[in-house]
Amino acid sequence: MTSDMIGALIPIVAVLATFGFPVAIVFVLKYFKLKERELAIDVETRQKAQQQQLAIEERVRRLEDVLINLDQDVRARLDLGQPGAPLPSRPELLEAPAAGADQGTAGGPTRQKAR
Repeated sequence: MTSDMIGALIPIVAVLATFGFPVAIVFVLKYFKLKERELAIDVETRQKAQQQQLAIEERVRRLEDVLINLDQDVRARLDLGQPGAPLPSRPELLEAPAAGADQGTAGGPTRQKAR
C-alpha cells in the first residue's frame, strides 16, 4: 500500500467510524434490552407453570382423600371389612378358552392375514 492509498482510506474510515459506532452502540443496547425482556417473560412463564403444577397437585391430593374416604364409607356400608382384606379368588378367569371350540363359531367376522 502506498501513502496515497492510505491517505484516501483515512476519510472513508473516519466517516464509517463516525456514523457506524453510534449505530452499533444502539443496536447492541436494543439487542440486550430484548434479551432482558425475553428472560423476564421466561421467568414469568416458569412461575405460572409452577403455580399451575402446585394447584394440580393440590387437586389430586384432595381427590385422593375423597376417594379414600368414599372407599372406607362404601366398605363400611357393604360390610366388606378392612381395605387390605384379600379379594376372593377367581381361578376361572385365569384359564384359557377351549381350543377350537369357540373359534369362528360365534358368527362374527373371522380375521385373515392380508398379503
